[in-house]
Amino acid sequence: MGTLKEQPVRRTLNISKEQHVRFVEEIASVASETGISIENVLKAREIMELSRRNDLFVANGDIHDEQMSGFGDLLENLTQAVYDLQSND
Repeated sequence: MGTLKEQPVRRTLNISKEQHVRFVEEIASVASETGISIENVLKAREIMELSRRNDLFVANGDIHDEQMSGFGDLLENLTQAVYDLQSND
């Protein structure tokens, strides 16, 4: 899980012609193997993608929560340090 200061480098991915051809072949193969239409195979793929996006959204929320907790700890420590300095005066 990537966190603050340990974030992996983001990179864009372009779809090559070969990847596009493999995707079309895969969809056609699944349609043939299952006996369902290409349209329904594509719809199932779309539903799978939505599920994947939901999982990513949850993971991102977990990362955000972790980071906010870390910031909260830092603020508490800073507040305590300032309070201690004021108390010693």
